[in-house]
Amino acid sequence: MNNTSGIFKQLLSFFALVRVQNILLIIFAFFITSRYIFVPETTFKQLLFDKYFVLLMLSTTISIASGYIINSFYDYKKDLINRPKKTILEQQLNLKKRLYLYFALNFLAVILAWFISFRAAMFFSIFIFLIWIYSHKIQSYLFVGNLMSSFLSILPFFAIFLFFKKFNWFIFWHAVFLFLVLLLKDLIKNFVNLKGDLVEDNQTIPVIYGESYGKKVIAAISLLLFVPIYILIHNKMIGRMQYYFYLFILAYFTGLLLFIKTKNQGDYRIFYLIIKLLLGLGVFSIALVNR
Repeated sequence: MNNTSGIFKQLLSFFALVRVQNILLIIFAFFITSRYIFVPETTFKQLLFDKYFVLLMLSTTISIASGYIINSFYDYKKDLINRPKKTILEQQLNLKKRLYLYFALNFLAVILAWFISFRAAMFFSIFIFLIWIYSHKIQSYLFVGNLMSSFLSILPFFAIFLFFKKFNWFIFWHAVFLFLVLLLKDLIKNFVNLKGDLVEDNQTIPVIYGESYGKKVIAAISLLLFVPIYILIHNKMIGRMQYYFYLFILAYFTGLLLFIKTKNQGDYRIFYLIIKLLLGLGVFSIALVNR
């Protein structure tokens, strides 16, 4: 009985480490983006039974899961301060086991990609290396870490572009919008994790320049969102997805106003969660585009 309980706890720890809710959302995003944007002439059933597409999706999600593990490995001390309850749950898998899992998942991701093509295997090998160098070194560099985190977050969807070999301006501006939102989410996360970053002496904007200056940077970058939103809303492919962007403007900029006015770390977290919710809604709203 104790053995079963231990396995269950380690399984929960694994799910927490790899952020299973994010992985499930990425799988859904793969299918819905492919179905409604890249190959609107196909069906979900055809995608599900396309072995190369499934291999691509598995390679992507497994390599992202391993990225979460190595990131938690290097952020262990900071996470104990910023999110102690979740970190205690993750402790069911010690650091040594996390490393074993990290290497095993990376190996599996590259092997699966190899069945697609040699180029796919090379793509995921480079992707895995970039995640490691980000977690080990780059994330602590002022602003560069935020930029690289956002770039790595959209890179897997570049794999879909390479797979289907299709490009249009709607896809490009959607990628610009997503990159900016992910960058802003990562910058706001610096405010949420301020205590841990101060203890670990991480070089984030609010740590180096203060919260007031950091908020001005976020407000300035936020204004850039209007460029891709305006272009996307006026694109003939947008369809009823335009209503998502109207909702986004209302929710995001209301949250931004409250974020600028407050100095409460709990309020910072609320704005961060609003952005995560908007990103999730954005994935579902892709089904509303004109096909």
